[in-house]
Amino acid sequence: MYSLNKTNKFISLTDELNKKGFVHLFNQTEEQLKQHLAELGEIIFTTDVKVKPNSRPLVTSERALDFHTDHHKARYIAWHCHQQTDKGGESILLDAETIYSQLSVEDRKSLKQIDLFEHKIFPDDKESNPLVHTSGGKNKFYYSFWLVSEGDKLNPALLEFQRLIKSAEPVRLTLQKNDILIVDNHRILHGRTAIEGSKDRYLKRYWINNPLNKNRNGNNN
Repeated sequence: MYSLNKTNKFISLTDELNKKGFVHLFNQTEEQLKQHLAELGEIIFTTDVKVKPNSRPLVTSERALDFHTDHHKARYIAWHCHQQTDKGGESILLDAETIYSQLSVEDRKSLKQIDLFEHKIFPDDKESNPLVHTSGGKNKFYYSFWLVSEGDKLNPALLEFQRLIKSAEPVRLTLQKNDILIVDNHRILHGRTAIEGSKDRYLKRYWINNPLNKNRNGNNN
């Protein structure tokens, strides 16, 4: 499917995702949202991203979220903005492949030996998943700072990976009402700044399976 971007140019979602790992679509209708999601694959999980008082889960808290990926079964993540706070809540994105390419050959090999705890959601989830997995000539990344085991927290390669993340300049986006942000969850690290001001920010988040993996993992939610 082709859609208009901010400059009123028609873009292919899959081409843009393959090219830079994310797409920001402006002022989309509900029908357009449904079409985009159907094109990308099967929705396996949905979440209402709203601030909840005293929330322990970071996703529904007002706190900033550092760079991470979501569940590895989600090839793509789409956020549909229903309401934005009047201060903060900025989406931040980094290309993990760019960060990884800056590492030494030895550090890249070392990262492939690190497994992170699984973010357990689905019945068949494993105990862990590799931080970097290469398949079909492409690297797939699975990274969340809170899922690193104690034994790996001081791994020199991981520390260098984290240092490069902190020193990189991210893409910064403030989603407005009816905007859609889609990222390749196997490539793009995402986070957000603290939600301040009115704190009435409301995004609907969709985890989407790769079309080639339909009906293999998870259930519709």
